[in-house]
Amino acid sequence: MDPAALVEALVEEVNCPVCMTFLREPVSISCGHTFCHSCLSGLWKVSGESQDWGYTCPLCRAPVQPRKLRPNWQLASVVDKVRLLGFCAEMGLKTDVCTLHKEPLTMFCKEDDVVTCKACSQSSEHGAHSVVLIKDVAWEYKWKLQEALELLRKGQEEAWKLDVSEKEQAASWKTQMEIRKQSISWEFEKYRQLLKEKELPWERVEEEAAAAQASLEQERRETANQLELRHGKIIQQSQDLWRMMVELEERSQRPVRWMLQGIQEALNRSKSWSLQQPEPIPLELKTDCRIPGLREILKTYADPATAYSRLVVSKDRKSVHYGDTQQNLPDNPERFYRYNIVLGSQCISSGRHYWEVEVGDRSEWGLGVCMENVDRKEVVYLSPHYGFWVIRLRKGTEYRAGTDEYPLLPLSVPPHRVGIFLDYEAHDISFYNVTDDGSHIFTFPHYPFPGRLLPYFSPCYSIAANNTTPLTICSLVGEERRDTILS
Repeated sequence: MDPAALVEALVEEVNCPVCMTFLREPVSISCGHTFCHSCLSGLWKVSGESQDWGYTCPLCRAPVQPRKLRPNWQLASVVDKVRLLGFCAEMGLKTDVCTLHKEPLTMFCKEDDVVTCKACSQSSEHGAHSVVLIKDVAWEYKWKLQEALELLRKGQEEAWKLDVSEKEQAASWKTQMEIRKQSISWEFEKYRQLLKEKELPWERVEEEAAAAQASLEQERRETANQLELRHGKIIQQSQDLWRMMVELEERSQRPVRWMLQGIQEALNRSKSWSLQQPEPIPLELKTDCRIPGLREILKTYADPATAYSRLVVSKDRKSVHYGDTQQNLPDNPERFYRYNIVLGSQCISSGRHYWEVEVGDRSEWGLGVCMENVDRKEVVYLSPHYGFWVIRLRKGTEYRAGTDEYPLLPLSVPPHRVGIFLDYEAHDISFYNVTDDGSHIFTFPHYPFPGRLLPYFSPCYSIAANNTTPLTICSLVGEERRDTILS
């Protein structure tokens, strides 16, 4: 075998399969492959592998136990000896002497990006090029290498941040998916039981539940595939960046003559690298919890004796709006003195109940339930801790549950009719957007009701032009069945 070919084969044996340069701190893994310690740990880091997910070999993908990485000291010694010989198959150089003229390699041709001897620099091949002494440009290119490495390190930080952000988005989406899955199961089961108790048809509920779960599973698979593909592209970019950094780092440690061989091409590749932002994936869940038959259960009325003096309650006690003037009403104990609130007329202390309220296109309103014994004369806070389970609309777009301590509710379809479900024994108060066929709006965290409850209505003020229509308690199918909560 030709000695030069034998040397090249030897160099290949001591190259890292990841960075394709001399092994540095070589470690062997259980499958028998050997890598630079930094390359192996770096690849595992950018690919998101951890002890919880399991490690794999970058070459054969065999499982690896990270605690059993074995430093290969014998191979490290061989690498050092090959390095001392001055061979670098990657650059095609066998010695530091020109093979054609047998003169030292002391010149560097900027146009051809190669080191040459003095005789080569004066030949027709390089004579018209910018050829300089290696010693005159060594520090210039060392500095350029460090600048390139610094830019790549910043790119690496951006890539890691993007990877973390991607994982956080995926984790948040998975959590939302699980919550929605459980919500669909709970809500459909809740209404199935309610309809059975009211002797109303409930078979459609199970059909709708199965359809909703199937739709959610299809949505989960499609989004999961998109997230996996997008994350794979991010990992690939990070790995390409890592290999480029390792290459420049290894080049910066070479003897000057070999550092310069092909340096322009390496620097240009590093400059051309940029982190590509993946295309956004919509992560809002499309499959919602939509309950059939919401209009088939109960009815309710407002109690004029509790209404704030500016509120006008209709004769049938189903509508309330903010009046133009202050009414001369008795200041009885039941009446609210400071707030535009009116309550239902009969207390709730047991059972399951449902009613709907038409809010129209009002820009402000409040609906829910409150404790019978809430303070009706002084300042109150719309929070379960103070006896209020209420959702509100403010400024036409800000839907909020309770007080400002609760987050804004992200509603894609503004509700013109709101359904309120109350399960007293289960400590459950839930709200639904009946406008788009019963999608779930919000359920208050389970909080034991410490006493009797009353339905809560607030039309707020009528300052805005679209805030003059009344709140209207809707007539529901089946009212003649005497399934009423108020009378």
